[in-house]
Amino acid sequence: MVDLNFDEEMLDSTSVFYFINYINVIHDNFLKENFKDITRRDFTYLSNIHYNENISQKELADLLYVSESNVAQIIKRLEKNGFVKREVVKDSRGKKILSLTDNGEAIFNSLRDIIQDFESQFFKNYSSEEKKRLKEILYDYCERAAEY
Repeated sequence: MVDLNFDEEMLDSTSVFYFINYINVIHDNFLKENFKDITRRDFTYLSNIHYNENISQKELADLLYVSESNVAQIIKRLEKNGFVKREVVKDSRGKKILSLTDNGEAIFNSLRDIIQDFESQFFKNYSSEEKKRLKEILYDYCERAAEY
């Protein structure tokens, strides 16, 4: 295990983004080791499609703060891998609604379960209240960052 060797002064003066980025790197490595064709970004896309029924490509781009062309590129690959399907809405000037295929739902559920097991290792020394509070703080942090 890596010891970051932070004293109290360093901990106080270090941006929360440093820690979030560090967690993302560890999460990326976990996915690379355990899933050949799935990245953290893929999981983010699959999650948002799963939790936002009938989301359009544009809405997904807005939600993830990326360009529509970025979404189109990733969705094209996820579609090719059989995880996502796009349906053009009639009379909507090409608006594309995204949904997970049965295979996409299965992959999402499998990934979610494995990631939750992985995450549980981070929280094994914390109470359920502490875990919930951290999630609430991070959610609030996300909302504030989005407003900024």
